[in-house]
Amino acid sequence: MQKETVIAIVRAEIALSQDLQAFLSQFSDRENAWFARDSGELLLAEFGYEWNNNFVEVAQSVFDDYFQELGLPENRRPKVKLTDSRRGSWIMEAALTMFGTIGTTYTILKAFAELPKLADGLEDTKKRLQKELTARFRKKVPERIEPVLRNVTPPVQLPPPGLVNPITINCTIDARPLRGLTPDVAKSHAIHLSVAISRSALSVENLGDLPIENLRIGLFKSASQRHSWSFGDAFSRSVPRISGGQSTSLSIDQFASESDGSLDLADPTPLYVDCWLQDNSGIYLFNFYLE
Repeated sequence: MQKETVIAIVRAEIALSQDLQAFLSQFSDRENAWFARDSGELLLAEFGYEWNNNFVEVAQSVFDDYFQELGLPENRRPKVKLTDSRRGSWIMEAALTMFGTIGTTYTILKAFAELPKLADGLEDTKKRLQKELTARFRKKVPERIEPVLRNVTPPVQLPPPGLVNPITINCTIDARPLRGLTPDVAKSHAIHLSVAISRSALSVENLGDLPIENLRIGLFKSASQRHSWSFGDAFSRSVPRISGGQSTSLSIDQFASESDGSLDLADPTPLYVDCWLQDNSGIYLFNFYLE
C-alpha cells in the first residue's frame, strides 16, 4: 500500500441562510413539509453526496493552482481526500495529502519553498476557497432544492435569487501538519490489536499484517477504577506469536499470579478489569467494566 502524508486539514460548512430558513419556515405547518425541519438540515443532508463531490472538486482546483504557481509538477501535487461529512448544517472535512513518507514529502516541498512560508501561503488560499465554494453552492443548492419544493402539495416556488440569499459558507485550512514535517527518519510503532473480554475468556486479535511476537498479557481486577499498574501484580500469561489477521482465545483461568493463583471473574458483582499487553515494541493498556 502506497504511503501518504497529510499536509493540511480542510473543513467547510454549508448552512442555509437566515433568509432561506425564514422562507422555508412559512411551510413548517404542512404535513408533508419535511424540507423545513431542523432549520433545513434535512434538506441539505438529502444531497450530501453531491455537496461532498463539489467540495472536493473546488478545493482540488484551488490547491492545484496554488502549487502550480510554486512550480510543483502535476504528478507531485497534493490530492484532496474527503475524510468526513455530517449534518450540522452540512459539514465536510478533507485531508490534503501527498504520496510518500514524511521524509519524502519534506524533501519534495523544501525544494520549492521554506515550509513555514509554504504553510502560510496554503492557509491564505482560504479566502479564494471560500469565494469559489460560495459561488458553486449558491448555484447548486437552489438547483437541487427547487425540484423538492415543486413536488410537495401544493407546490412551493423559491423566490427570485435577488430576494433570497440561499446559503452561507464557512471554511478553514489548517496547515499545521505541513509545518510539522521533518527530514528526520522517525521510529514508529503501530497498534493493530483488538481485545475482548468476558467472565470466562479473553480474545486478542492481530488486526495488522505483521506477526506480533512474544506477547505478554496481564489482567488486573478490582471493584474500583485503577490509576496505576505494575505487571508484577497482574494475573498473567504469555503468547509466543499471533500471525497477521489471526486471533487467539484464552480461558480466564489460564491467567495466574504467584500470590493469588488462578484468576476468577465468576463473581457476579461489577468489576473493573484492565488488560496489559506488552510486545517487543511497547506496552498497551485496555480498560473494561464488567457489569
